[in-house]
Amino acid sequence: MLKQLVLETIKNKGLINYGEGVIVGISGGYDSVCLLHVLYSISKELGIKIYPVHINHMLRGEEALRDENFVRSFCSSLGLEVYVKHIDVAKKAKSEKTSLEEAGRNARYETFSIVAEEQGASKIAVAHSRNDQAETILMRICRGTGLEGLRGMEYKRDNIIRPLLDVDRYQIEEYVKGMGIEAVTDSSNLHTDYFRNRIRLNVIPAINEASGADVTENLLRLSKIVVAEDDYLRYNSELYYQKSVLSEKRMYTELDLKILMEVHQAVRLRMLRIAVGKTCGTLNGFEYIHMDKLNNLIENGRTGAQIDLPHSMTAVRTYNSLILKEQGKVIRKQFEEILQIPGETEIQNEGIVVKTEIIKIESIKNFGEFINCNEKVHTKFIDLDKLISSGKSILLRNRRDGDIFKPLKSNGTKKLKEYFIDNKVPREIRDIIPLIALGKEIVWIVGNKISDNYKVTDNTKNVLKISCILEKK
Repeated sequence: MLKQLVLETIKNKGLINYGEGVIVGISGGYDSVCLLHVLYSISKELGIKIYPVHINHMLRGEEALRDENFVRSFCSSLGLEVYVKHIDVAKKAKSEKTSLEEAGRNARYETFSIVAEEQGASKIAVAHSRNDQAETILMRICRGTGLEGLRGMEYKRDNIIRPLLDVDRYQIEEYVKGMGIEAVTDSSNLHTDYFRNRIRLNVIPAINEASGADVTENLLRLSKIVVAEDDYLRYNSELYYQKSVLSEKRMYTELDLKILMEVHQAVRLRMLRIAVGKTCGTLNGFEYIHMDKLNNLIENGRTGAQIDLPHSMTAVRTYNSLILKEQGKVIRKQFEEILQIPGETEIQNEGIVVKTEIIKIESIKNFGEFINCNEKVHTKFIDLDKLISSGKSILLRNRRDGDIFKPLKSNGTKKLKEYFIDNKVPREIRDIIPLIALGKEIVWIVGNKISDNYKVTDNTKNVLKISCILEKK
């Protein structure tokens, strides 16, 4: 009966295609012994080739060697050659600064992948059961999880498959005993030092006793309910993520702030998880608090604000985007357009639009409206004739090396870099501030000051009104 249940799971979930090679992780315990035996017994029907792999974690001395020898003997009895590797998991955990559980898991999957590549196997089968699924969901609840975590483990993810996910632990033990097969017991599974063991040995029995119900069955039912809703959110989040991507490369992702602001928070948080995963290559170490900080940066952060994230990552809010990048990595993307006078100039993909209008001064009364008219930081009045007399193209661009600026009422010019430093302009946003420039001379630092050389005076005849709109801020 168990064999038929596993076969139906494999076919219904599309876990294995005819003729594929399958890596099978085997520790020597009941679950993995059952998995290997079942797959071996249906291998001819499926036309598959089995490659058993055993990892000695070097944590339990003689007992670990006992398990290794048992696995060698068991595989030999089936006519299968087993790949065995010794890995010092304690040393690995220390070097990776992670727990023994995490290091052991990493060691197993790294080895499975290596052997799969060597043997040309396309699937890696692991022996998680219904009970493991329930334990995983409860562990995630305890750690704080969203819908995605409540899905539990998937039957198939990439090339990892779980053929026993519909099988209960008691069915596994009955199958092994019924087939006259032996299995070994890992003594560490009885220690409550590990979180999963505490959940299995202490928490689940206590909940069952307190509730008078089978929490395993209820957790699995919850998981099935969540899957459909999570699939819907996942699909839409991926669509919006693709729409929002402005740049995506190794250790650098830039997302459109306008789209992030428009979507529902549930979708936005998922978009952020996708972005983090693609940027870092992993979501390990990223918790709710990090996603909440990212969300707050989007909703309430000022331009140039940033937060530090795990894996030496930084998130920066610009005028029109959210950037995820390595800490210390400089944002430097140049843009430049000739300013249309009069008219409208746009820097595409930056959300910057500058509108210009020519105003003639016809009276002293009219002239007074433009002198020191600096109330609006994104609208300025400049002496048009002085601009034109320079003979240079008037540009809308971001900063370049060697730029100079003459602050109002100053005795001389200074380097733009020095002006930024003196005025405490955040380093992270200096390259994205729009500038109106004549060659290397800056006429206006948008959102800041205009040059003293181009201010409106009592000799001004024609005024250029410039308004900068940061559309996607």
